[in-house]
Amino acid sequence: MRLIRCRLESLRRHRALEIPFAPGLTLIGGANESGKSSLVDAMHRALFVRASATGAAIRDLRSATHAGHPQVEIDFDVGGQRWSLLKCFSGAGGTCRLSRAGQQVLLGGDAEDQLAALLGVEEIIGSRQVNRVLPTRWAHLWVMQGLAGRNLLELSGEHYDLKGLITALEGQAEQSLQSPIDQKVFNQLEQLVASSFTSRGVKQNSELWKRRQELQQASERKAEAQDRLLSYETACIELDANEQALDQLECAAPEVQKLRRKLLSLKDLQQQLAPLRLQQTQWQQQLSVLSRLHQEIQAAETAMKAHRQELSVMNESAQTLSRNLVHQKAAYEQLERKRQVLEERGLALRRHQDQERLQHRIQTIRRQRDQRANLEHQQSALKEQLMELPGRDANALDALQAQQLRLRELDIRLQSMASRIELQSSDRTVQLDGEQLSPGDVAQRTGAFRLDVGDGVTLLVCPGEGTGLSTLLADKTRCEALLADNLKLWGVSSIEAAEAQLQKRKELQQQLAVLEARLRQLMEQHRGEQKGGETLEQLDQQLAELQQHQDEPDLAAEEDLEQALNNCRKTYQSVQEQVRCLRSDCDRGEREQNGHTKQLQELQIRLERQEARHAQQLQQQHEIETRHGTANTIADDLRKLSHQCEQLQDQLLVLSRDCGLNVDADVETSLSALDARELKLNRQRTDLSRERGSLLERCERLGSRELHAELEEACNRLEVAQQAEQQETQLVEARVLLLKRFQEARADLSRRYSSPLKSSINRFIAPFLQNPGDSSELRFDASDGLKDLRLQRSGQTLEFSQLSGGLKEQLNAAVRLAIAEALRDGHDGCLPVLFDDAFTNSDPLRLEAVGSMLRQAVDLGLQVVLLSCDPDPYRAIADSIIDLDQD
Repeated sequence: MRLIRCRLESLRRHRALEIPFAPGLTLIGGANESGKSSLVDAMHRALFVRASATGAAIRDLRSATHAGHPQVEIDFDVGGQRWSLLKCFSGAGGTCRLSRAGQQVLLGGDAEDQLAALLGVEEIIGSRQVNRVLPTRWAHLWVMQGLAGRNLLELSGEHYDLKGLITALEGQAEQSLQSPIDQKVFNQLEQLVASSFTSRGVKQNSELWKRRQELQQASERKAEAQDRLLSYETACIELDANEQALDQLECAAPEVQKLRRKLLSLKDLQQQLAPLRLQQTQWQQQLSVLSRLHQEIQAAETAMKAHRQELSVMNESAQTLSRNLVHQKAAYEQLERKRQVLEERGLALRRHQDQERLQHRIQTIRRQRDQRANLEHQQSALKEQLMELPGRDANALDALQAQQLRLRELDIRLQSMASRIELQSSDRTVQLDGEQLSPGDVAQRTGAFRLDVGDGVTLLVCPGEGTGLSTLLADKTRCEALLADNLKLWGVSSIEAAEAQLQKRKELQQQLAVLEARLRQLMEQHRGEQKGGETLEQLDQQLAELQQHQDEPDLAAEEDLEQALNNCRKTYQSVQEQVRCLRSDCDRGEREQNGHTKQLQELQIRLERQEARHAQQLQQQHEIETRHGTANTIADDLRKLSHQCEQLQDQLLVLSRDCGLNVDADVETSLSALDARELKLNRQRTDLSRERGSLLERCERLGSRELHAELEEACNRLEVAQQAEQQETQLVEARVLLLKRFQEARADLSRRYSSPLKSSINRFIAPFLQNPGDSSELRFDASDGLKDLRLQRSGQTLEFSQLSGGLKEQLNAAVRLAIAEALRDGHDGCLPVLFDDAFTNSDPLRLEAVGSMLRQAVDLGLQVVLLSCDPDPYRAIADSIIDLDQD
């Protein structure tokens, strides 16, 4: 089969597109989103999907920008005849048209069936099969975008036409795989095994299935007979046990009644003993309370006596501390007054010192301000003088001197070209530019001049043969005018005056720079002095504030303020240290006094609390003796009550032993347990009576049949069914074993015809291998097909997953081309192999090898269609080039 032409209409981004295919290699280039993949999808679905199919696969072909249903037309060559296929995908109403020259046009289902026969597939798939089957159609021939690195041989055999490939390779094998008789036997074995087994297990309604069903039924009947016999025997045993249990229950009833009477007597004794024990406990508590109160009263009286003595001693100590604190405070106040006097004198001395310092600072600032004002006046005068001078610099003077030099050069050149006219003798009148010349007169002319001789002769004389003189004159005139204009700008009449003016400007600028440096120095000093933010007005205000305190008479006699201030500071420090020490002593005394006062208060509080607690204890003792009597009376009553309790306790002990309980056991709990036991016995008696009736009925019902005879008959039937099932199983297993042997033999022979495919792959992949011994490896399995594609390189075996992205694409392409080469004989010697951006991971050097591999496939008779975003590396090997970007 060979593609000839494809035309698309209203399909995705294409309104109308026609692509002719070359018999060899067709290169289709275009940028991303130019419609290359749309062309591949449209051709693929037109060949293998029914026109009436619906669903996402068909909706995906529709155009969002062009009206109409997607329409695909493909011309292809099969069997030496040209066929034309036209499909319009419009849902359930889609149309299919297949035609060739000289034959009737086929439409609808007939066209789809004929197309399937031409393509060598079972059927053209419908809507339900699109998602599952469409990706497997021509997956070995057409590489869709993004799938170039996927291992083709890891997929199922449907992805690379395993049956057709086996058929093609069998014809290329060294010998036939099997004779026709072997094939017939193999087919019969497959049918026999298939009649007994399916992929899910034993086939339903087969002979083996029937034998196993009969065996299962016989086993079930035997199990039912065994269950009935076992049930009868179990019912008899249970009936005997039931009657024995009923007899035991009847014997247990009198013992329960006797135990109930003993428990009731025990309960009465406990009820008599409980109030006596409660009264005994109360009297013991009252006796212990009286004893404790007597001890606490004696201890409280002893403690109160000790606290009163301690309180007297602490009162005397507190008075002594108070007198000492008064003397210390008086001495502290006297020293504090002396410290304040010294502090005031020190403040006055510092104010006087600050006043003198401020006066000196104010005088300095005012002197600097006057000096700065004088310098600023001089600076302003110099700037005015500079402003009066023209603003010209040394460069302008250099330009002016250059102009003067140029003018001198022009004068020299003109003088060198001047003409000397001397009239030596003449018999006629001679005039020079209208002036008459006499014999012996001499004149000079620069430039052209007119000479008249007589009345009829006039000569125009141009020195320098008339060339360059006018230009020199014009240059001189222009240079003189430019020099005059520049001198006007300087405001002088000569260059010497301009030089004197420039020298004066430099002197003024130097004087101005000196003044500015002096001003900057003064300004920096002024900023340094005013870093604290104080202005002259603020300093004057501070001085006025200090002068308000000059009325102190003792400061006038001070000649050396610094010495006086130091003496005052030393005296102040000495007095302050004494004040600090005395203040520390006062604080320590106050703390001692406060602590002593606090201890005195706490002692007084403890004494008051003990007195209150002592009174409370006396009151509590009086109340107990009034209510219950003295301690001796309570002790006598307690002895009598204890004797009575011991007698009741002995009786309780004897009765508890008869009941099998502890002395302190709860009788109510035992009675409740006894009631529950009696209730349980009654329920058991009722249940056993009901169960006895049921067991009697069951024994009578099961005893009416011959259970042992039924079991024996079921065992015989099971033995017959087992023999039949074993015979059928052995027969089926023999068939399966024989079929397996045939398959193993076929698998062994299949290795012989896998060598042509391996050789073909190695031939295509040869440009990418490094060493002569490198080759591809693959394995054929009779049930799974081709497997384990790998590459042998430099003595190492590399799995397909270990290869780089580019080498995966190249090896996959070689496998597809080898499969296409093997299958082409069954398709008129040609198959179209399509690559949609299948070599995106290959570097430029490897792309040359890719081109050689594709060209080799074309030389073998295959048709190659290559789609690429970058078609430049393939242009040299292409038979036809189509650029979608230019359409």
